[in-house]
Amino acid sequence: MPSCLSPLGRRAVLLSAALIVLLLVPAVAIAHEAAGGLILLLPRDFYTMGATLAVAASFILLAVVPQKPFHRIATTTLSMFRMPEGGGRSLSLASTALVLVLLIAGLTGAHDPLRNPLPLVLWSIGWISMTLACAFFGNLWAVLNPWTGLVDIVRNHFPPRMTLPARLGYLLAVSQFLIFIWVDLISPHSMDPDRLVLHLSLFWGLNFAGMVLFGKEDWCARAEPLHVYFRLVSKIAPMGAGMGERARLGFPGVHAITLPPLPQSGAAFVLLSLAAGTFDGWSTTFRWMGILDFNPLNYPGRSAVMWQNTLGLLAAWALVWILYHACVRVGARLAGARDAEQELVGRLVYSILPISVAYHGSHFLTRLLVDYQYVYQVISDPFGLGWDLFGTAHYHTTTSFFSRPESVFVLWNIQTAIITIGHVVGICMAHTIALDRLGSGRKAVVSQTLLALFMVGYTAMGLWLLGAPRI
Repeated sequence: MPSCLSPLGRRAVLLSAALIVLLLVPAVAIAHEAAGGLILLLPRDFYTMGATLAVAASFILLAVVPQKPFHRIATTTLSMFRMPEGGGRSLSLASTALVLVLLIAGLTGAHDPLRNPLPLVLWSIGWISMTLACAFFGNLWAVLNPWTGLVDIVRNHFPPRMTLPARLGYLLAVSQFLIFIWVDLISPHSMDPDRLVLHLSLFWGLNFAGMVLFGKEDWCARAEPLHVYFRLVSKIAPMGAGMGERARLGFPGVHAITLPPLPQSGAAFVLLSLAAGTFDGWSTTFRWMGILDFNPLNYPGRSAVMWQNTLGLLAAWALVWILYHACVRVGARLAGARDAEQELVGRLVYSILPISVAYHGSHFLTRLLVDYQYVYQVISDPFGLGWDLFGTAHYHTTTSFFSRPESVFVLWNIQTAIITIGHVVGICMAHTIALDRLGSGRKAVVSQTLLALFMVGYTAMGLWLLGAPRI
């Protein structure tokens, strides 16, 4: 226990650890996803080869274009309108009220996760859609989060009493993010309203206490995982601005080019987001079921593969971490930039963000198409009392577009384009960051060769996962 903490601080840290452990305790509950699997009946190999070659060609093109003009264009932003000031506290308090409504709905509403707003809003809107919104429009979470408005009110009477130790880095955010992902991807009760009430209450309460005790700014910057994640994702958005600041428009990723390097724990956080998206796609394939010696046509449910999937997620994270560090460190040494090796590890990890978001959007596209129909239906009767507030309670949800060749063709092309564009943006960001740090175009190209190969391989694997038979 760090000696710089007071007895109250030590008790707070111990309580936080106890709550985190409690979140990991498994229980029997419903495992139910809104969107089903899809076996692609299209020439997947041609799509995979084409997209992979497109990503490889983008790196080759970057290697031959004039480097200084490219860097100048890639880092140019256009000044636009000024963002309005104020309103952040009101929006945050409205989000706090929404969390309270969702908790009440989880306790009193329908037990069916597709008839209860808690799992639908938590995952489809609060997680999946918010990620995509921040990637396009900037850090919306900064004003839409359910903590800071209430924390500002409380801090008028109880100012922060402790300082979050700098030596922790992003470790608290990484720990909470890992649990968050585990509940979403592996827990057998990820869609069970009863269990989600407990998880959401503990998650909200833990981070509210952290912001009050350690200060909103420091806790949000390094400990609360959604603040950390959405802030990082917002850096790849074409438009960047804070409240009261002038918005600036540029190429995707331009706002991350000159950011300071992340520490090792921050890089691990970003790589976890990529590993989670990859393993989520992999864990439902027939290939993974075969490795676990389960018949995919007689899937036993998440409860039977919980510990195998937990180990699989950790193994995916470790593999991504090893490959990324190897590519960056070896690339820096090949370019004769050993002195920049550690800094490049912390800065080039920003180029992983568009790939992670691309997997996120592509993988969850079909789920959103179904879940939003259920949200449209459930908003008329959130507490399961037989209401029809907006005339949508009897809306008929359809998944027929998954069985029509023309709609499947459109969906597959959209998913392929999302992954391809994400990787191209990642390669452009990595090259620009390398130019910014190393100055020399030759050094930048040499230092990025292995990382580019890593991204090309990831493109091929991502498209294979999209079209692979799954449960």
